Amino acid sequence: MTMTRTAKPVRQRGFSLVEMMIAVVLGIVVVGGLINLFIANRKGYQLQSGANYLQQNIRVASDRLGWSLRMADFWGGNAYTDININSTATGAITSAGGSCTQAWATSLAPNSTGGGSVFGYSGSTTFPLGAACIGTAANYVKGSDVIVMRYVDTQILSPGPVPAEAATIAANPNQVYLVTAVGGQATLFANSPVPTTPTNSSSIRQYVYPYRVDMYYLRPCSAPAGAACAATDDNGAPLPTLMRQYLRSDGTFVSEAVVDGVEQMKVAYGVSVSGGTSPAPTSYMTASAVTAANAWDRVVSVAVSVVAVSPVRDIAVPHEATYKLSSDCTYKIAAAGTDVSACTNFTPFGDKPWQYTRAVQQFVVQLRNRNEN
Repeated sequence: MTMTRTAKPVRQRGFSLVEMMIAVVLGIVVVGGLINLFIANRKGYQLQSGANYLQQNIRVASDRLGWSLRMADFWGGNAYTDININSTATGAITSAGGSCTQAWATSLAPNSTGGGSVFGYSGSTTFPLGAACIGTAANYVKGSDVIVMRYVDTQILSPGPVPAEAATIAANPNQVYLVTAVGGQATLFANSPVPTTPTNSSSIRQYVYPYRVDMYYLRPCSAPAGAACAATDDNGAPLPTLMRQYLRSDGTFVSEAVVDGVEQMKVAYGVSVSGGTSPAPTSYMTASAVTAANAWDRVVSVAVSVVAVSPVRDIAVPHEATYKLSSDCTYKIAAAGTDVSACTNFTPFGDKPWQYTRAVQQFVVQLRNRNEN
């Protein structure tokens, strides 16, 4: 009789409870490390994006302001003293309110009240030209400066012995133009007929340029829900914005946002002893000081200082710094609180200002069209 041996069953073993707990702990450690790495990378990306945002904002602000400043005092080959102001020019403009009137818009003589190719206003508790000029007092960042430039655009409408585009000019009756004879005379006008400049000298080659008025100021919010900035704008964190108010082709003034995130702006004016005959400034002065010295006709360069602020909060470290933008504006950002000196009633951005990154830049623009008048 043959004996059959029964195979001994193989004993199978799984993870023990201890081994499983070790594996779970190791998994948690690895996943936690990955999460921390992801958070760190995301935070680094946000901070870098914030820094790029600041630099981009400063670049846009300097480019736009620089363009207007470089164009200031361009009158198609003439000096402002050669320009006649036709009543049609002032009649075509609608007052924006406050001191932003028709006469102010066409005031070309420096040292007149608010006139000239470049004129500035030092920061104040209220908008220096009257709150109605920008709609309401709530649309002005207190303590920030305001600057106005006047010039004619580079677009030439009608070169030739006699202006040839009367139909285009007639179709825009509220657009203010300058008709000029280079080295002769010029007239600021609106609608047709186009004045002959000089009088009874139609044989002299003439040009017509659109007239421009640019005013830059800071508004406390980027996108107001209504006519005035409010605490609920910009998702409850109103972001200060560089604004440009300009004279539109229909004769009205309109404000547009140039770039948001500009917290403060101060402007200094380089004054030369001999004005247009010497492009080198001997000193830089605030707008109020230039006005007091009756020296707007001797301003040959402009220095603009801006502070850009990121809308993204960074709580990792306090972003403490002191910003001295001019002799009449210094403010300190510190975790212990904000110390503001001279900037009249100015309040930095954010409910906790030290948790936001900032960047400051100053740029100087030479007034290349400044003539000896």
